[in-house]
Amino acid sequence: MAHKIKNVVERLDEIAAEKAKFHFREGVMETEHVSDAERRHTSSFVTEPRVYGRDDDKEKIVQLLLANMNSQDDISIYAIFGMGGLGKTTLTQAVYNDERVMEHFELKIWVCVSEEFNIKRLTRAIIESAGGMVGDLSELDPMQCRLRDILNGKRFLLVLDDVWNENQDEWDKLKSALKSGVGTGNSIIVTTRIEKIARMMATLPLHQLELLSKDDSWSLFKRLAFESRETEHHSNLIMIGEDIVKKCGGVPLAIKALGGMLRFKDEEIDWLAIKESEMWDVSEHENGIIPSLRLSYKHLPSHLRQCFAVCSIFPKDYEIQREYVIQLWMANGFIPSNGQMDLEDVGHDIFNNLLWRSFFQEPWKDRFGNIMSFKMHDLMHDLALSIMKNECFTMENGMIQEVPKEVRHLSYNNPHSSQFHVWNRDVDGLRCLRSFHILSSIRPLHFDGISPNALKKSSLRMLHFPVRSIKKWPIFVHRLRHLRFLDLSFSDIKLLPESFTSLQNLQTLNLNNCHQLCKLPSDMRHMIKLRHLDISDCSSLMHMPNKMGQLAQLRVLRMFIVGQHEGQRIDELKNLNKLRGHIEIKDLDNVKSPTNAKKANLEHKAYLDSLSLSWRVNRRDGGRYTSEDEKVLESLKPHTNLASLFLSGYGGIEFPSWLKGMMLPNLVSMVLKKCSKCEHLPSLLGRLPLLQNLTIDGMDRVKILFSENNHSAGDTTHVINANATLFPSVKNLVLSDMPNLEDWVLGVEGRQLMFPCLEYLSISRCPGLKVLLPPFQALISLCIEGFEEAETLPGKLLGSEQNSPLRHLEIKSMPRLKFLSNDFFDNVGSLVTFANH
Repeated sequence: MAHKIKNVVERLDEIAAEKAKFHFREGVMETEHVSDAERRHTSSFVTEPRVYGRDDDKEKIVQLLLANMNSQDDISIYAIFGMGGLGKTTLTQAVYNDERVMEHFELKIWVCVSEEFNIKRLTRAIIESAGGMVGDLSELDPMQCRLRDILNGKRFLLVLDDVWNENQDEWDKLKSALKSGVGTGNSIIVTTRIEKIARMMATLPLHQLELLSKDDSWSLFKRLAFESRETEHHSNLIMIGEDIVKKCGGVPLAIKALGGMLRFKDEEIDWLAIKESEMWDVSEHENGIIPSLRLSYKHLPSHLRQCFAVCSIFPKDYEIQREYVIQLWMANGFIPSNGQMDLEDVGHDIFNNLLWRSFFQEPWKDRFGNIMSFKMHDLMHDLALSIMKNECFTMENGMIQEVPKEVRHLSYNNPHSSQFHVWNRDVDGLRCLRSFHILSSIRPLHFDGISPNALKKSSLRMLHFPVRSIKKWPIFVHRLRHLRFLDLSFSDIKLLPESFTSLQNLQTLNLNNCHQLCKLPSDMRHMIKLRHLDISDCSSLMHMPNKMGQLAQLRVLRMFIVGQHEGQRIDELKNLNKLRGHIEIKDLDNVKSPTNAKKANLEHKAYLDSLSLSWRVNRRDGGRYTSEDEKVLESLKPHTNLASLFLSGYGGIEFPSWLKGMMLPNLVSMVLKKCSKCEHLPSLLGRLPLLQNLTIDGMDRVKILFSENNHSAGDTTHVINANATLFPSVKNLVLSDMPNLEDWVLGVEGRQLMFPCLEYLSISRCPGLKVLLPPFQALISLCIEGFEEAETLPGKLLGSEQNSPLRHLEIKSMPRLKFLSNDFFDNVGSLVTFANH
């Protein structure tokens, strides 16, 4: 095989040399290239009699252009971006020809930039569009001098339509020529499909063009498809047309293309054919949708093309997890090595590039601002399918379908059933199969009807098989020597055999929520390519394999159980400084000295943004000195980048110094649970500037939520200014099982300076708390539970100076509650939901 590969490489080198020798270039035939360029060339003339759904966009841009008349900047640059087919050019034409814009600017210039960002060509085009003559000028300098003469003393508007150039230097050269010698109040409008380009060029806030609304989409379609006939006489076509409009997903180009095709088709069968066909099946000489989107695809680097196209494995409108799709790319070798950058980081760059170019949409972010999931527009999904053809295939809803023999990426999607059932013949004989995915969102899934041998494909790189009813290790899996990704999460598997370590190419192992799993292979340290190990919520797992610290490539380790024996102690984390995301460190009561805790080296794990530290509540050595916990926790100081901290079962009386001072300035979320011996909360908890989510649960001895005296004896460095705002960013607050909690604050005047942003408050089983802090200016939802002796709620619940935005009140386990005071109802405004349990 090595000799064969060598021969192929040598032949490819010969071909490349011949290409250079004869000056061949990549791309389509010249006639096709010219035809495509001409088809996409734009001008300033309005091509649409009416622009549907863009009135607000147009008015916003026009007002911004007019407002910049008195700007002191030489040129103000406004960028409009969005996926292909949204009507960026059409909107810009409407703005360009608006009467107010025409009166405002003495000179208006329109240039279609397209794919070639050539300074000479663009300078010539700007001169000619401005009414000047280039003549026999061929050098850049005299051209730019002539351009300066034309622009000098005139307020101008320049449109650069359809920009693809991502080179900052090229843009700076053109911008310098445009700014040279001109006055103030000039404007440039840039249209592009790529957000990165918009950000590079714009000096004003970006304008992202959105999809058309349902009503505007129908209005545009109806004008095109029913222009020559009465709609009331074609009710059957209207119903089909509404489905076709949904298919277009709010993209004007798609609506125009399909509406125009149907204008002269009166037969219902013709309309149904369009409705049921895929976009690429529609004749391309009549339909410019896929070719237009394919242009965006053409501009992608080769590795981005692969990464985008393989996403057709997911069904339409499927919410795709970002980390999962990056794992898909890694498992299939689509992510190129990039020097010292981790594959995961390169994968994130690829994802961001595809998002900026509108191949991905609707990003959903967590509370830390990280993108967790996204979707693909239906037309982008159609584009990906048209590229992959039969290489990607999805079995939908358990339907019996013939799977193409050449399929490389196969998925099973049945979102409405918990039964996983695939016919053996569907997957048997698929020799090219590289990845198999079960995408059902229902948990748990139950396994039915497939033989293990059906998935015994030596070519498999990725196996996503989260099926509950798997109880034994599938005997075929350890033979998948090329496997890089394995997901058996939510299964009932109890142990992984030692033969599992033969998967020497495995990069990712997901076993989360395998509640029966009690043992991992003892020699996992030999799986040196392992980068991701997720064993979170494996509640039966009692210890880690020996010497996990030797897995130097680990980037994700969701849980580490501290053991007492050599090779299982906390110092195994010492060299794993590239761990990222979240890690839960359990059974810290097995740490015998602060020296061992220090060896975990948490302070140097800069990529961790979430940390959970827990001690067993019911310890065998329940009488051990709490000072040991204090010393251990002091030695577990995390990196200042930490955004989320969870402490549970801590047995110390005092919190560590790194929680008392401002040593975690980036903390967004904190949970303190069952720290039953602590009498005071961390002293500067109320001063953390970014803290948004705070949960305090099972703190038996705490009497005051916040006090300026919450610091150790002799520690005078953290005295709180009485006028300072406390908990300035907290939006969600949960107080639970605090029997001795009496008041919110002590030693600080001005209670109104606490929790100015609080939106959600839950107070459970805090019987000693008699006063609720007034006022909660932003409170939307309030849950009160377990005040078993109370007959009424405090009248000062929400303050008396202003109405509260409270919309939901839930009261639980208050059997003696008889009434709510008038003062309470005077201040809640219009209460939407009231639940009493």
